[in-house]
Amino acid sequence: MRAAAWAIAAVLALPAPAVAGEVFLGAYAHDIDDEISIGHTAESGAQVIGGFRTERIDALSFIGRPQAHVMGAVNTAGGINYAAAGVSWRFGDTLYVRPGIGVAVHSGEVDLPSPFEPGITVAEQKLRLQRNDLDLGSRVLAQLELAVGWQATERLGIELSWLHLSHGQLFGEQNPGLGEVGVRAIYRFGP
Repeated sequence: MRAAAWAIAAVLALPAPAVAGEVFLGAYAHDIDDEISIGHTAESGAQVIGGFRTERIDALSFIGRPQAHVMGAVNTAGGINYAAAGVSWRFGDTLYVRPGIGVAVHSGEVDLPSPFEPGITVAEQKLRLQRNDLDLGSRVLAQLELAVGWQATERLGIELSWLHLSHGQLFGEQNPGLGEVGVRAIYRFGP
């Protein structure tokens, strides 16, 4: 995860033509029970999420000219970290709604032994249930997002954002999902 962050920083530091886009940084409540994600007790701490969005992509006008994004999330208590990339659409000007979709890779556990295997003791089942609490079922997950925002100035904005990571049971039944909700500051740069 650190190597990826340094690689992104190195690329962004290279001399290049004027580029427009936006960067964001926010703090999120981590591993929430949002009726889609189970919400766990094993994870603690907050999630710090930062990223970059491009300008709207004219070449993707057939799907509404979305903005591409990359983001990284670090847990303040040593929990699940992840990196994601995808697209999002902005509907509105001063006040707006932003749905998005992407793909994420996380640092959590996958493929732990099932707590529902036949023939195990009740004590072992309880231990496996506790241990499996954060087995997300797949290293690669879909990243869904819904945000509402306020463009305070030409360059500064703020968004209230909900993020969800899951594989939708495409890779098996083990799929508790991971939900987060938080606030992020946005800075637009470029011409």
